[in-house]
Amino acid sequence: MRGVTLRRYPDESFPKNIDFFDLKDFPIPTNLKENDLLIKVCYVSIDPVMRVWFSGAKTYIDTVHQGQVIPAFGCGVVAESKSKRFNKGDLVLGALDCADYCVRNANTIFKLPAVKSKHDPNLPLFLSVYGVTGITALKGLHQIPKENLPTKESKKTLVVSSAAGSTGSFALQIGKYWGYRTVGIVSSRDKKDFVLSLGADACVCYNDTLDSNGIVDTNKLTKLMKQAAPEGIDAMYDNSGEEVLDAVLPAMNKGAFIVLCGATATYYTWKNRGGLKNLSHFITKQIKAEGILYFGQKNAIMESFKEMNELVTGNHIQHKEEFINGLENVTIGLQKVFMGKNLGRVIVKLDNEVPLPKF
Repeated sequence: MRGVTLRRYPDESFPKNIDFFDLKDFPIPTNLKENDLLIKVCYVSIDPVMRVWFSGAKTYIDTVHQGQVIPAFGCGVVAESKSKRFNKGDLVLGALDCADYCVRNANTIFKLPAVKSKHDPNLPLFLSVYGVTGITALKGLHQIPKENLPTKESKKTLVVSSAAGSTGSFALQIGKYWGYRTVGIVSSRDKKDFVLSLGADACVCYNDTLDSNGIVDTNKLTKLMKQAAPEGIDAMYDNSGEEVLDAVLPAMNKGAFIVLCGATATYYTWKNRGGLKNLSHFITKQIKAEGILYFGQKNAIMESFKEMNELVTGNHIQHKEEFINGLENVTIGLQKVFMGKNLGRVIVKLDNEVPLPKF
């Protein structure tokens, strides 16, 4: 079997320089412990949080060490089981590895509903609209208090940062379906066009506000946000943090609510960040914020699958995936995501026997 390993922790030359990884050969694991699963990995997704994993930081998964096969959210087939709850051939989802096979404790793995074969083209959608990103968007929006939700009598505005990404694009579309006036925040003009094509009422490109050091000018971005949301902002689904979040605060209405989902601004250059300079708006406007994390919450994912499926089959949500073929091309996927060249979800197909879907 083969696996992509972390040769050394990336420095600030990443992602233009991608020479931090190796493709190596390994023996297929054979000595499984009680409750272990040997999983044949079919697909993995490329997620912004992987940049944090590659730094050696401790997160909701174990620390990734230099020389180790790099983890990724993935789906696959149980090749061998030492668990009473899983059988050979079961289709599963979890934090797997960028490798042909990996071993995981059964307690960390989800058994997938609705799909019966690894050849089903819907299987990789459990890394997208039916997976952690789609469910996080849906469950995160359900955290918004009733008073911040739109009604026929009271229109509300929802802002979504990193709105062209997988989670952000789903959050924006669900918000639109719920009746919000939606405003996206993205980095580039092509992403702005993509977000507007999803039905956003407005979209702001923060690259238009960069200073000479390539940092977002919060005052300029605040001005753009007030133009895009003239009635003020009632709720925000934030995937960016730092300067983007900071710029939105002055444009928020009293009693606004923020869902804190990600901090992509710190994933790439997390050193010497400025932090929030407009923090006082939390006090003067009585703004509330809540961090969310649904990875590992099996019940939340399974409960939300039906609702997400209804949104998709009812044509209320578009999902966009970009598929890359081959384990040897994982680094191409990494570079695409971390250089902001992706629209929607980037998924890498590892198993030669499964299809390369086209949606």
